[in-house]
This record gives sequence, C-alpha cells and structure tokens, in this order.
Amino acid sequence: MDDWMWPDESAGVELLHPGQIETGQRLAREVTKADGSIGTEFTTVWDVSVGGTYETYGGIGYSFRTSDGELHPAPSNSRVWAHPQIRPQDLPPHEGRWITHQRFGVHDHKPGVLGDRYFYERTRAIDTFTAADGRVYRLLYGCSTRQDNRQDPQGRWRCYWVYRWDHGVKWIGPSRENSDLAYEQFEHIREGRAW
Repeated sequence: MDDWMWPDESAGVELLHPGQIETGQRLAREVTKADGSIGTEFTTVWDVSVGGTYETYGGIGYSFRTSDGELHPAPSNSRVWAHPQIRPQDLPPHEGRWITHQRFGVHDHKPGVLGDRYFYERTRAIDTFTAADGRVYRLLYGCSTRQDNRQDPQGRWRCYWVYRWDHGVKWIGPSRENSDLAYEQFEHIREGRAW
C-alpha cells in the first residue's frame, strides 16, 4: 500500500451506512501528522439521533454527537468511516440521555454568533443539583435584548439552559424557550435518567 492511501488497513475502519453506527463506536477521519504522513484520528460516538435537520431527498438524516461535543450529520444516502468495535472505555461515562453535550465556549469564536459566554453572563441559577460523583448541574434562566415574539413583558428574549460542571470542565445543553421542557430535562438528570 502506498503511503498516501487512506485508510490504512491497520486502522481497522470500515465504510458503514449511518444506520449501522452505534454509541461507543469511533468515527474515523484522515489527518496529516506533523511529519507530513497521513494518519487516522478517532472520535467516539456518545449519542445517535435519527430524523430532523439532515433528512435529504426523502431519506433519513442521522446525527452523531461525539465525546468532544461535536455534531456530525450524515444522510442515509451516505457512508461513514468508522471502527465497528465497541470497547468498554469508549462508552459514555454516565447512564441515560446525554443532554449537556456541548463544551462550553464552543460557539465563542464563530463569526456572527453570540458566544456561550455572552449568554452565561446574562443568566441566573434557578435550581442546582449535585450528583454523587461531584458533577454539578445548574438550571439557568437568562434574558438578552432581542426583538421577536419570544419576549417577556420587559421586552427581553428568555431562555433556559442546563449546565454541567464536570470536575473542571463546563458543558451546556440546548437552550429551551419553554420552562416546562427545561425543568423536565433537569428532573431527568436529578432522577439519573440523563446527564
């Protein structure tokens, strides 16, 4: 095999239909190493979603949330390079649905986007829960000035977030405009059904 060929057979990756990807498998991508050679980088899948934004041409859209908090979409008419083996060390660290799945600050450097810090500085904690292993969850409520139909009586845009402080690393869940949905997420975490 020539040096420029990817994937290297020793990497053990296969070209899989998105519907074959499971939690604990590792997505693969080609990387150029510092010495100029081609290698394989793996990122573990911790959550798989079906349907929604990435449906194309009547097919099903798949979304893979990896352990670094990134979202990888794949329509059903595509194939994904992945390692099919599921190793115990690649499974999510906690049971239940992964709600707080984005690293805090991931949006802070994207042009034209108000970063996570912008919203965090405009929030207040309305509930707190500490898990047995020391993870701290906070349900936060925040407002910013925004002119649309989601405003509160003072003319501010309202939103709720669940944040996780996990031994020095901060994670954030999706924003919720509805308080009932936010409280429901938080209760699932409190009951051990989500993290």
